[in-house]
Amino acid sequence: MKKVLLVVISTLMLTGLTTGCGCSKKETKKEENKVKVNTNEEVIKDQQLEVFTFTNTSLIYEDSTSILTTVVTNTSDKTEFLKEFKINVKDKDGNIIVTLTGFVGDNIEAKSSTVITSSYGEDLTKAASIDYEVVR
Repeated sequence: MKKVLLVVISTLMLTGLTTGCGCSKKETKKEENKVKVNTNEEVIKDQQLEVFTFTNTSLIYEDSTSILTTVVTNTSDKTEFLKEFKINVKDKDGNIIVTLTGFVGDNIEAKSSTVITSSYGEDLTKAASIDYEVVR
């Protein structure tokens, strides 16, 4: 009787080890890091405000952060101080979703440019437009 019981238990243990105890393998799949880009013309278009132009604007969403990058150019013939500019990000109805800050905090030489990057912790790729406000 002991031998039969030992054989049965051994068989059950061996079966359990080879089949994984009836548990199915769970495959964990990492979520792919997707990059989304806002290509709305009213977001990426070039804009002029006072003596500054805002060009080469891009708005991407990656790693749970929206990043807006724009090139600010001083179009005047003299050095201009620009503390910062406000970037009003709007929805399709013209309502402000968020106001970002583009910090410059320095002089921009005549006819020269600087690249400004602003970030926000939510997806802004569905924004319909942006506009700028200069803060001196």
